[in-house]
Amino acid sequence: MTAEDVLDLDIADVVYRGLGLARREGLVYFVPGTLPGERVRARITQRHKRHVETELLDVLAAAADRVEPACPLALRPGGGLACPGCAYQHAGYAAEVNLKQAQLADFLTHQAGLREVELAPPAAASQPLGYRNKIVLHAAGTGGEHALGYVATDNRTILDVPRCPLAVAPINAALAELRAAPPPAVPPGRRIRHTLRYTARDGVRRFVNRPPRSAPWLTEESPVGPLRVPPSAFYQVNPLVAALLVGAVQDVLAARQTRRVVDAYGGVGLFALAAARAGAEEVLLIDSDAAAAAAAAHNARRLLDSDSLHVLHADAAEGLTRALAVVAPEEVTVIVDPPRRGLEPAALAAIVRASPACVLYVSCAPDTLARDLKRLTAAGYRLRSARLFDMFPRTAAFETLAVIERVDGAAAPGVCSRP
Repeated sequence: MTAEDVLDLDIADVVYRGLGLARREGLVYFVPGTLPGERVRARITQRHKRHVETELLDVLAAAADRVEPACPLALRPGGGLACPGCAYQHAGYAAEVNLKQAQLADFLTHQAGLREVELAPPAAASQPLGYRNKIVLHAAGTGGEHALGYVATDNRTILDVPRCPLAVAPINAALAELRAAPPPAVPPGRRIRHTLRYTARDGVRRFVNRPPRSAPWLTEESPVGPLRVPPSAFYQVNPLVAALLVGAVQDVLAARQTRRVVDAYGGVGLFALAAARAGAEEVLLIDSDAAAAAAAAHNARRLLDSDSLHVLHADAAEGLTRALAVVAPEEVTVIVDPPRRGLEPAALAAIVRASPACVLYVSCAPDTLARDLKRLTAAGYRLRSARLFDMFPRTAAFETLAVIERVDGAAAPGVCSRP
């Protein structure tokens, strides 16, 4: 480390992924673990043409919102390896939510190119810690030593994790038992994944690498009733905030009085069942995962008194193309909840071709949400409103519900309600 690699910086903002931003001599410097208004000392780790990556060495003048991290593995001044899962352990929770709200607004205005953005008040988590119902740990053996934990910020080293403050208490109790048992043999250069997943009905289940196909289904409590979930299928990791999100989706659908709903990326049926409970006469759920689609059909039979919900096992693009070809566009609302990579181009094209009156876009990645919004607005849609749901407190991620309506005259003003 040379003297030129260490410099003092003034943090002007914190951008997506929890990186503090400073400007100096025409360059942008990113410093993790910092807050707006702080003066810090940082060491340069990588130079690029227009920005510089650094690590935090010291906080020279701390912000009022700075707090002591709840986890000993969280990033601290001084550099070194840390757990990359949490980006805001050093921030008061209210400050974290405010930073995320500003980041969402920035994505919508600068990346999506929207001039007027209406953001609803963010839905903060009632429990910023102890909320996760699932964690995935890695085990590796090198040099006779055994580590069980998360991959560190160098993307190679496994940090030994005695407990995770984000996880629910039963998961941490199961983790302690797992760590007390003799460690399994791990071949050199190999890793084993341990997934710990908790539900109130099933307790903690542990799966090594992938859950076997024969593994019993789990039961997740939800606002629409107990849902049966295959261990391999996706389900939200924060049930309390997920319930707020489901309620917001139902409010939009009830206000719109929609007759038909197409739920792409429908999983085990959470939003589709919510749509049926909100009064939709016909609901089609689409999912490419066979196990999730089977569970969705099973949940519909158990939890609905009618046959209003149908399940199609297909990828999103194929399912949307088939479903939207046989309905009047002004009568249908499309729900999309894609993975963080956003909508596949073919799925987006299917929506644009059919031009449904309303699209409810549930996103866990504001960058890909902004990208897809830009394409939808170019095709005759507008963002009516957006609301942040802090599904992943202390981490860089958050969920967004975007209400998007067609503006060519077929969708009357107010056809999509605010979340």
